[in-house]
Amino acid sequence: MSRTERSLVVIIIVLLAIAIAAGYLYTRQAVVVPHIVVGSEDSSPIMATHTFSFEKNQITISVPVDAAVYDGAKSTDKSVSVYGNVTESVWVTDSYLEMVNDPAQDQMYTDLIAQFRKIRDDEGLSSDEYLELMAAYTQSLTYETTPDNPTKYPVETVVEGAGDCDDKSVLLAGLLSREGYKVSLLLFSPESHMALGVGSPDSLYKDTGYAYLETTNLSYVGVPPDELEGGVVLTSEPLVVPLGNGTTLYTSGAETAYIHTMSTLAEQKVMGVNAQVQPLASDLTTKQNQIAQLESQMQTMRGAGNIGGYNALVSSHNELVSAYNAELATYRDDVAQGNTYAEVYNYIISHAYDRKGTYAWVMANMPG
Repeated sequence: MSRTERSLVVIIIVLLAIAIAAGYLYTRQAVVVPHIVVGSEDSSPIMATHTFSFEKNQITISVPVDAAVYDGAKSTDKSVSVYGNVTESVWVTDSYLEMVNDPAQDQMYTDLIAQFRKIRDDEGLSSDEYLELMAAYTQSLTYETTPDNPTKYPVETVVEGAGDCDDKSVLLAGLLSREGYKVSLLLFSPESHMALGVGSPDSLYKDTGYAYLETTNLSYVGVPPDELEGGVVLTSEPLVVPLGNGTTLYTSGAETAYIHTMSTLAEQKVMGVNAQVQPLASDLTTKQNQIAQLESQMQTMRGAGNIGGYNALVSSHNELVSAYNAELATYRDDVAQGNTYAEVYNYIISHAYDRKGTYAWVMANMPG
């Protein structure tokens, strides 16, 4: 916040006090938001470089960031002053809009988007893949949070290569809205969490009108997390903060829904197989011990010349070995099936940066 704006806050407070003293209430409504103040000193640009996985490639994005812009953003008092009867949705929307769109960051956005567009054009990416490219970039930035830290400006998150849920959501919202996508911020105040809302014809989250996109880690559009770090579960209705006037929708929600369904099914299958094989493994161990004891007894008889006693135990031994082999075959089949489902589950959760490839792989490898 600049010195002039600080003075404005003081004047408003004084006017309010005078009005109350005079016997009437000053009812002006206002939201005073901070702005980045860029210094005039010359300095070398900061190269912000980040490498991440996307589809079949390793992508490196490197942009020069004006050090004065970064320093100005870093030193800005990010508190918002609200005067009058202003609703939460209004002042929250105003503050995040200003943070995303502060003009001091325009050159950074321009340079970032130029690189994303080049990758899009070189790789022939579809509109959905282009959105996923920018999402993978943001999601793969280091997740870090500190107590009571204010939301960063996008330029801070880019330079530092790290941020928490609101930092990364604000950055991705700025990128996608500038490229014409319909996006919003989803603010879960009770859970102290923020995610991104992506315009989509399907896979909509609750009554928001948007598909959910988690930004703290690599994840698929339209697939909200079962729980957040620390076991937090999202149960509240989020405040929807639309950003920009974009109209482009994400249309691959049916594929991400299929991937999520198969991930859930594979996990359930693995758990079911584990429940089946554990008692089998225990019983096989018991049978192994019984066979070993019986064979030891038979060897003792044979060594003592008790051939009759030895022959009398052969039938029992063979029946026990036959039962063991049949149960072992069942055990191995169950384990193989469990491993197949585990492979599907592990592939899905480890390839969230490649929705297109994951969908094709799961279609080909998920057991019928």
